Amino acid sequence: MPEKDNEVLVAASEVARGQRIALGNCEEKNYRTIAAVCIADGHVAIAKTPVEINLAKQLNILLSDIGLSLDSIIMDPTTGALGYGLEYTYSVMERLRLAALGGDKMTAMPIINKVGEEAWRQKEAKVSQGVPSSWGDVEQRGIIWEELTATSLLFSGADIVVLRHPKTVELIKATIGKLMG
Repeated sequence: MPEKDNEVLVAASEVARGQRIALGNCEEKNYRTIAAVCIADGHVAIAKTPVEINLAKQLNILLSDIGLSLDSIIMDPTTGALGYGLEYTYSVMERLRLAALGGDKMTAMPIINKVGEEAWRQKEAKVSQGVPSSWGDVEQRGIIWEELTATSLLFSGADIVVLRHPKTVELIKATIGKLMG
């Protein structure tokens, strides 16, 4: 949906001119348009790629080559939920962080993960019928699914986690507080 993203994001960029908001999804198919409006209106691009370190780095290079400053890029290497690719996501994010620590400027951007979107679409988080009773309450299970996914991604180097359930937000804030304290 890059065409629709372009239409909506260009309009949002104009309305928020000068407020330095994050615009995304900025992908290989629409990065030129999104980079241009970010430069023109003073925003940050959320560079979304499939879970692959070289694709993330490549999109950052393309955005930089157009003229978007490196401090105006947030990487979204895509997110796999607990049990649905989390291990691979974790591994890719870990490699991005290690590359950045090794001096690679094209992997040193903040990372955002859309945890809620991914966690809550999994059957373990939303199915209430036809599952063993040992799975417990569906809402509590979903909160735990989202919390464990978010916590794992924070440990792998995420700077921003986008959550859905208010209880998960409370739990993750508490976890971050403990980590920072």
